[in-house]
Amino acid sequence: MKVNPKFNLLTEEASDARDLRNTLLIGALTILVFGIMLLGTESGTGVLEIPTLETSLIALLAAFVTAGGLIALRLGRPARPTAWAALLGYTLVVTLMVHFTGGPLTPVPALYLLVVVAASFLLGKNGATLIAVLSAFCYALILFLEYSELLSMVLIWRQEFNPRERGVLLVINWLAVAVPALFTAQLAGTLAERLKTTNAHLRQSEQMRENMTEMIVHDLRNPLTSMIGGLEILRMTLGEQLDVERTNLLDNARRSGQLLLGMVEEMLTVSKMEAEAFKLNLEPLDLHALIAECAEPMRMLAEMEDLAIELELGENVGVVRCDRKLVSRVVTNLLSNALKYTPAGGNIRVTLGRAGGLVTVCVADNGIGIPVENQERIFDKFGVSTPDDRHGRRGTGLGLAFCRMAVEIHGGRIWVESAVGEGSSFFFTLPVDGPAGE
Repeated sequence: MKVNPKFNLLTEEASDARDLRNTLLIGALTILVFGIMLLGTESGTGVLEIPTLETSLIALLAAFVTAGGLIALRLGRPARPTAWAALLGYTLVVTLMVHFTGGPLTPVPALYLLVVVAASFLLGKNGATLIAVLSAFCYALILFLEYSELLSMVLIWRQEFNPRERGVLLVINWLAVAVPALFTAQLAGTLAERLKTTNAHLRQSEQMRENMTEMIVHDLRNPLTSMIGGLEILRMTLGEQLDVERTNLLDNARRSGQLLLGMVEEMLTVSKMEAEAFKLNLEPLDLHALIAECAEPMRMLAEMEDLAIELELGENVGVVRCDRKLVSRVVTNLLSNALKYTPAGGNIRVTLGRAGGLVTVCVADNGIGIPVENQERIFDKFGVSTPDDRHGRRGTGLGLAFCRMAVEIHGGRIWVESAVGEGSSFFFTLPVDGPAGE
């Protein structure tokens, strides 16, 4: 399962594909609304006389253009060539609609402007200008053919109109469409190019920040590992010569170093999962034993804070194919959060159960709780939305984001149920057989 966090900036190709998808849907909806309005006017007042067969075929062509574009995007075709094909198709659709809804007597040429605006954001200023020129040419061609009587006008208004006698009016009508289309191409195209440039700069800044963070994290890992190793050697060699107070200080320093190293590893893992470069190391695991293993070192911290940790692990859960390191870190993070935000004398309960092909783990506490409006945000990267803990410390905003990514990459999901002052219950599920399609 690919992890695609919503806080990542879209690449240019992804942004173009999204804009094209929206354009296709809006284009189809616009033509549909125009068609309904025309047919509704015909049936409601009897003023119009619209060739139903031709307009239906035009609507079918518009649907074909829309469906073709969406299918091309679905198949992974490049957005820009697909946009060219779709916009050329829509220009043809609008041109046919102009003819079969009255030529110079119809308001349909206004749709040319919508096509030009879409081209501005999909193809840039030059592409929009070409679409505007093409639209002006197509409209001029329709007017010329009707003026020269090579193409009979469709008089949907049931009023006589002789284009041979209205040559000046046709020219004015054409200018009223061509000039705004060209101006729109220039203005909207310039705006679209500026937005794309700004987006490119943001992507570059984001990439530089990610590279800098990864470099710093990599550089931190080696000295931390050396420091922890040195503290462990010191503890083994001088253990019998140290009094209880100094032994506790040394143990606290070692635990703090291990905690910091875990945070560094967590940041590296998050970075890899964001880049879709993380590979799960799946193995059959007994979650009973894994959760008990994670809870054991937390019991000492809980006793120091006058807290209790209870394990209520269901029967017949069996083994689960998962990544030991990731799942252990998820359980540890949830327990650590529960310890931070549960007052002295509180209770933390871990439950495990199975329903069908899913196992569910729950870490519940009777701590300060989380406001409803913040319960989704806490799973975002750096989405710290809880108050400082009882010691005045604030989290990094990375732990729960890591939990969400680690669970989702397994094909599961994570959520919280909480009320302010009544505690929080964090749930996550894992497929028993591992990620689907793994």
